[in-house]
Amino acid sequence: MNKNSRLFLMVSVSSIASQIYLNMFVDGFIIAMSVVMMGIFLYIFKDLESVVAIMLIGICSPAFRLIVMLWKGGDWAKSAILCLPDMAFFFAYAFFFGFVLRKLGYTSYGNYYIRLTLSDFLSNCVEMMVRFLIFHQFFTVQRLGGLIILAICRSFFILLICISSDIYKSLLEKTEHEENYKRLVLMASTFNSEVYFMEKNMNEIEDIMKNAFTLYRTLERENYPKSLQNITLEIAKDIHEVKKGYRRVIRGLQDNFLSEFKDTVLSLSDILKILSVDVEKSSADIGANITFTYSYKTNYMIEKHFAFMSILRNLVSNSIDALSESHPFHGSIDISCTDDIIENIKYCVINIKDNGPGIPDDVIDVLFEPGFSTKYNEETGDINRGLGLTLVKDLLTEHFDGQVSVASSRHGTVFTLKIPEYAFSRERKEV
Repeated sequence: MNKNSRLFLMVSVSSIASQIYLNMFVDGFIIAMSVVMMGIFLYIFKDLESVVAIMLIGICSPAFRLIVMLWKGGDWAKSAILCLPDMAFFFAYAFFFGFVLRKLGYTSYGNYYIRLTLSDFLSNCVEMMVRFLIFHQFFTVQRLGGLIILAICRSFFILLICISSDIYKSLLEKTEHEENYKRLVLMASTFNSEVYFMEKNMNEIEDIMKNAFTLYRTLERENYPKSLQNITLEIAKDIHEVKKGYRRVIRGLQDNFLSEFKDTVLSLSDILKILSVDVEKSSADIGANITFTYSYKTNYMIEKHFAFMSILRNLVSNSIDALSESHPFHGSIDISCTDDIIENIKYCVINIKDNGPGIPDDVIDVLFEPGFSTKYNEETGDINRGLGLTLVKDLLTEHFDGQVSVASSRHGTVFTLKIPEYAFSRERKEV
């Protein structure tokens, strides 16, 4: 919303609010809601020129009141005169708020409250003076005390609404920040998994490049056709370029993105909350109705949370894939985290359980083997790279000194992770 739109909104709402009022002291002297709305808008729209805004309200609000009085059958001249004190109030308010008390600004609630209170009181005094000049309504000590109380109470009411607005805005910003952070953590965990995979393949790429170059030297030594030698050499060069590309991608992600999270620590509860959001989105994307639940005994603080998140996401993704095929309308995934003592070492035992169709017996033994996949397309010959469960096993072993096992039946599958307590950070909290 641009400035003109905000100004129009402020003037319109304040003018309409002028019809909500109470009579006070003498006939015609009213406590209008327009002043309250004006004070709120002045705080919310701090960038607006306050003098211009208040003077526009000082014109439009009495004009709107005049129209209402004429519509009710009032005399035009008498109605116009009755509106003059209102106009005087707003013009005086613009002077005191916009010029005299300008230095108080909006730097604190206290300063703004003082600014509102003094502007309200002094402007009402001006209005009472105008009423004395036009209607000969006397300005007594009792009325002066009433104006002070009115200014204090009305300004306090405005301040309460402004504070409430700030709190609500802060909560919205906090919620938005948390949601953005959750998405960022999920994205970072995905990148971290890919970087881990690429780093593991760097040695393999290096070996392939060396073998290609060795083949080139052999062909050269054995006087094979030059064209064949050149092809082999080009293969070696291309593989070298692939390796360089891998290295650039890895370095770029590590230096420019993942490094931002290098020193962060996430609790187990935070990771599970983020994971629940991911499951909800993933199931919605495939049109599946999946219930996700989790529980934990010890809320471990996890330093290597990217790797940990990758492990859980891969296992949960497998469950979602299975459920989407067998339970298109309803399925369940449950993660339970308990503690166990094994050979005097405390372990965090995590069970990821689903109610899918289960895993065939002939598959379980090779489930964690590199390249294994059940997702083969017979028509196209395409095959899923089958890195998910291999990645789980590798990450679990390398980063957490942990173990993974699986038990499955036609009623569902349970993946069990056993991670020693020392693999997490030393800091933890019991719940």
